[in-house]
Amino acid sequence: MIKIKYLVCVAFIIAFVFASSFTVNINRADENVFFEIDTLASNLTVPWQIVFLPDRTMLFTERPGQVRLYRNGKINEKPVLSVNDIKAETKTGLLGMVIHPAFNKNHFIYLAHNYAENNHLWLRVVRYEFKNDTLIHPKTLIEQIPAARNHTGCRLIFGPDQKLYISTGDADQPVLAQDLKTYNGKILRLNDDGSVPSDNSFVKNDTARKEIWSYGHRNPQGFAFETGTNKFYDTEHGPTGGDEVNIIEKGANYGWPVIHHQESKTGMITPFLEYTPSIGPSEAIFYKGNAFPQLKNNLLIACLRGESILRIEMDKGKVIKQEVLLKKQYGRIRSIVVGPDGYLYISTSNFDMPESKGERPYDMILRLRPSTTKNNQVAQTITSNNKTTTTAGPAMMFKQLCASCHGDKLQGSATVYSLVGGKFKHGADKQSIINNISNGIIDKGMPAWNGAISKKDIESLADYMLRAK
Repeated sequence: MIKIKYLVCVAFIIAFVFASSFTVNINRADENVFFEIDTLASNLTVPWQIVFLPDRTMLFTERPGQVRLYRNGKINEKPVLSVNDIKAETKTGLLGMVIHPAFNKNHFIYLAHNYAENNHLWLRVVRYEFKNDTLIHPKTLIEQIPAARNHTGCRLIFGPDQKLYISTGDADQPVLAQDLKTYNGKILRLNDDGSVPSDNSFVKNDTARKEIWSYGHRNPQGFAFETGTNKFYDTEHGPTGGDEVNIIEKGANYGWPVIHHQESKTGMITPFLEYTPSIGPSEAIFYKGNAFPQLKNNLLIACLRGESILRIEMDKGKVIKQEVLLKKQYGRIRSIVVGPDGYLYISTSNFDMPESKGERPYDMILRLRPSTTKNNQVAQTITSNNKTTTTAGPAMMFKQLCASCHGDKLQGSATVYSLVGGKFKHGADKQSIINNISNGIIDKGMPAWNGAISKKDIESLADYMLRAK
């Protein structure tokens, strides 16, 4: 175990938009947080989820398909589980994990992972029994949830109601997030045995999937229930910016892809908080420990693109303070949990392709403990407003829907080809471009926009791309 003494600087988000207008002052010395950071494990490959058992044993998933065990200061050489039919590429693989609220009695652990079948990529959730440091007796609770190389979810959490909540991505088919006949872009709710609760949102709707709790989501990867109120929060990735924190309500429509960023429409919910530029929000928790009294009941969000921990302090449902912790210190942060000792445990996600180069030492699990070291910190007053910053037109549509892969100037990236100079690999004429925008190239990670945006807008996007030639 490597120990690093570290003073955390308080930084601020350069640009973002909130759902309501307020001014926050974060210049309060008594609220400063100082950490000592222990490296518990390194040379991992995307440790996607960390959980603790009642005996303080740590389990974590690695996306290529293994559940690992950490106890008494070291990782067991033998995995707790190796999933044989895993499909791990780009963003897919072994993802969420959660223990049953009554684990001491039933020893149940739940896992979500991708798999391939009939030339399609899917997601399933499986319940296991933990015995003798091994996961046995698998029981599939739900499967054939559409997945893709991008936007596959999948966070698991048990709510105060003892129900299992599951996040699903739109699987690069945005329009299906609005379709109640599909699992794409939804939050699902199940009993612990996989059956459908009788009070689910659409149980009496003959054409809807009965497991659905809410819909209109793009790619939710964080769940948290607020201490005291039991309000249900999620975090999800926006198209280009437009990352969201939402308060999840039964049966509600969160708008994707009809609305995003700060857009609004009757019957659809605008984000509680929205972040542009993107922070890449992943796991979220409300801090309930005692080791960091300054963080009590704060919402903490692991940030991938933001490479940090976002700290949000609220009072009676209103945000009064936001800070960024560990900014650019350890790279992309995927999982954040509170351990039984009250310390924070985080995992890095630096082997994510194509966002990172995937170079060693790959990824780590870190422990954050209180430090008595004190020094001056950087503080900043943040002002925000509720004005929508989006405007109509193909350039803005491209920026919001396409630039995350193709670049805001169509220049491409290390893994996605440029659209400048007529470098179209799937047809360079207008109709081919329209077909590609409409139908997507799903196996390459390009979403299908047919039905999500109008035919007129698709034609405008095609013209915009052709002008880049």
